Amino acid sequence: MRLGTALLCLAITACGGGDDDGDASSASTCALRAEVSGGASIRFTGKDDTACLTQHSFDSGLDVSFSGLGGTGLLELGIDGVAEGEKGDGYATQVGVTSADSQRWRGMSCVVSITEHELVEVEASEIGELRHYQVAGSGRCAEPLESVPAGSEPVTVDAFSFRAQFTWRG
Repeated sequence: MRLGTALLCLAITACGGGDDDGDASSASTCALRAEVSGGASIRFTGKDDTACLTQHSFDSGLDVSFSGLGGTGLLELGIDGVAEGEKGDGYATQVGVTSADSQRWRGMSCVVSITEHELVEVEASEIGELRHYQVAGSGRCAEPLESVPAGSEPVTVDAFSFRAQFTWRG
């Protein structure tokens, strides 16, 4: 229980920068602006209502989970093919949504544009050099996300924008 509480506290400290314009491309380190409708209704405003729970980067690609504060739901992005420091358009992206009552949806027909991918800090650690980047972008899904398991009403994710920090290891 202590570990879970510590991880949640760590995730919450990564949240927003107090902006009032609702733009996930603001100076905050963690933000999501997205609206989910259909089988679930979830709204992320980009105004300090989101925690970044996981932020992974590997040889290529970015994975992040945004949790709505107050138990509103979770939106996950799996952005394929992004190299360290790279910006660009048309990255294939898997989007996942989990509602407050734990219903789940997944979709593969989404694309993301990365507009910011800036080095923030380099850190020496026991597991090697860690390079921390601030990443921002926007995306859209061409089709609704299907329920997992199948059977529930699909959800639609409107155009979205996000900011999160990622760590590359070398």
